[in-house]
Amino acid sequence: MRAIHLSVIVSAVLAVFFGTALESEAAIRGKRYCRPAKRMVSVKPKTVLGPKVSLLQSDSLDGWLTTGGKTPGSAWEVVEGVLHLNGRGGDIRTEREYKNFILDFAWTIAKGGNSGIKYRFKQFDGKGWLGCEYQVLDDYNTGEGKAAKRSASTLYDILPTNERKHLNPHTELNRGRIVVNGDRLEHWLNGEKVVEVTVGSDRWKEALAKSKFSGTEDFGSNPTGFIMVQDHQCEVWFHEISIQEILSPDSGRETKGAAFRCINPCVEKKITRVPEKCRVVTCHPTYCNKKSYRCASPTRRCVDYHKARYCR
Repeated sequence: MRAIHLSVIVSAVLAVFFGTALESEAAIRGKRYCRPAKRMVSVKPKTVLGPKVSLLQSDSLDGWLTTGGKTPGSAWEVVEGVLHLNGRGGDIRTEREYKNFILDFAWTIAKGGNSGIKYRFKQFDGKGWLGCEYQVLDDYNTGEGKAAKRSASTLYDILPTNERKHLNPHTELNRGRIVVNGDRLEHWLNGEKVVEVTVGSDRWKEALAKSKFSGTEDFGSNPTGFIMVQDHQCEVWFHEISIQEILSPDSGRETKGAAFRCINPCVEKKITRVPEKCRVVTCHPTYCNKKSYRCASPTRRCVDYHKARYCR
């Protein structure tokens, strides 16, 4: 009985000393706090963009090749920064592959015309060259424009657009955007996001299984690939094709081993308040252990107190 009374007295003294009672070991086990009730959340890596680079030289097809790696035919030309296909020139692709990026482009097309921009474009064994496609199409003057998964700006034959789609007539400029960021794919049309999906998700798997690419293993999951502009035997003009590489992709997923921060930042005060709980840092380059501790302030050090670690 005396031991019980003694523990109560000690707890009361600690509560006065720290300004509030510390949580029990059971309450804090498996959680990360700066102070009791100050929940910590994972920090997603910051997205860093490279410079925006035009893929169209003023009067040159430099940087573009046929799918076989040869110089493009004469049906393709760049005039004053506009890529134009007039005749049969075959598909063309970039010289190099890209991983995570934002691709901006603008097009006009002949009446009833059909083209497309493919990305994560690669050669599959026994399947030839394939990639995810942003459909470029005159919806208003072709039957394919009425097909939900094959009209302009769709993820061709895989996913339709949403209700925010607005396509201008074929003689007017339409602006497209493709975002490839980790497993996340996005299609934009005239300032609106019209398609988004995560590769490998249940939605992706279901849509892919119903598409013409269902028999292609790992379709769309390759992390890098070329960017291809399609020759669909229709005259088309690309008034802009520019790219920004995403140097630090944010997959949007909370991964094991992520760093943590406090929602409400800790404020250093005297010991009359509950001290800042030591931050958990995993796989930090300056630490040899996989799970180490450090304090936010370099002048403070971690101490063991009441079966937890705090900064003092």
